[in-house]
Amino acid sequence: MKERTVLRIIWALQLSMVVLAMVLIINAKLTWVPATVVSFLITLLPSMLKHSFRVVLPVWLVLWIVIALFLHSTGGAFGFYDDLPFWDHITHAISASLIAALGFVVVLTIDDFFESIYFPRPFVVFFVLMFGMAIGVFWEVMEFSQDQLTGTSLQYNLDDTMWDLFFDGAASLVVAVFSYSYLRNKSSEDFVSELGLAHAKERVNRRLKKS
Repeated sequence: MKERTVLRIIWALQLSMVVLAMVLIINAKLTWVPATVVSFLITLLPSMLKHSFRVVLPVWLVLWIVIALFLHSTGGAFGFYDDLPFWDHITHAISASLIAALGFVVVLTIDDFFESIYFPRPFVVFFVLMFGMAIGVFWEVMEFSQDQLTGTSLQYNLDDTMWDLFFDGAASLVVAVFSYSYLRNKSSEDFVSELGLAHAKERVNRRLKKS
């Protein structure tokens, strides 16, 4: 898929989130308005990073972020979380895969930025898997805590929680496998260069030499 086509898809999803927030406000269904607005604002962060800091995220990662937030917003606004049993699992899988991918970005950036730090490639793959699963566990604990403190029902039952964790783990594993495949052919330096972070790396190294 061409980059221009992917960008058009991203813009269409962002516009849909704006329209969704307006429709919810017009119909006085305000519960999911804050989540939808915040989700939309988060989708703007990649553009802000590009224009303000010259950090260019891969277009596929931006699309990934937008899809995850779009599905979460529409799921809450239209009641898909309650009416479609599989919706929660889909959003968990996409979100967990996104978290694992961001973990991959962070660990490779650290590996390349600091000469004193070296992460063996098996560790990177293991970290990606564990990072995605750990955030999934944290999310479930947060939902459980909210249910206990406020009387909500974010967690329907034990089966629902365990299936969420299963999809978190499966999605993280898929990203870990892709991470392994990527690292067989490219280095962390290649990855940082593709992200447009070379200038940031130079600034970090200059500050380290001065300190």
